[in-house]
Parts: sequence; structure tokens; C-alpha cells
Amino acid sequence: MIRGVGIDIVSLERFRKTYRKHGKRLLEAVFCQSEWNLAAESLGARFAAKEAVIKALGRPDIPMRCICIDSPAAEARIRCVAVEGRVLVSISHERDVAVAVAIWEA
Repeated sequence: MIRGVGIDIVSLERFRKTYRKHGKRLLEAVFCQSEWNLAAESLGARFAAKEAVIKALGRPDIPMRCICIDSPAAEARIRCVAVEGRVLVSISHERDVAVAVAIWEA
């Protein structure tokens, strides 16, 4: 049974500017260590996926760094809080934008 759906879109140019400005602080605040070596475009896409997961779960209190996205089409790994069921994500990015959708199944 689907319990929630979330979607998010990110301007990759805006994300690149934020990444250049904040660098390691952004990585530590938002991403799992396994995601740190990704290119800015892939990080932007994963940022969108984390936002989509938060929306699908209806849990704005979950820190983004607790959500790990291992590949563009995968099940999100959620640490720090218990989540019943699973959250599936799909990510896509093009030159200027990234989009992600998350579906929470229970």
C-alpha cells in the first residue's frame, strides 16, 4: 500500500553555487559520507531525492544527512529514525535541473 508520494526539483546551477560557497559544511550537513565523492550534478539530484523522501514521509524533522541515496533508482536508506516499510526513489538530471520522486510503501 502506498502511504505517501513526494517530488522535488532542483536548479543545478543554484546548487553548484551553494556547493562552491559552503563546500564541506554542505556535505556534512546534507549528505552521507558515501555520497561525498559524487559530482555536483549528482549531489544536486540526491538533494532533490532527499527532499522528495521527506515529503513522501511527511517528516520535515528528519535531517537530510540521515537519508542515503545509493543510486538513481533505489530504495532510500534512512538512518536516525525508524520508518515502517520502504521508500523507493527515482532520480533524473539534465543540464540545468534535477528531479526526483519518492514513494513510501508500507
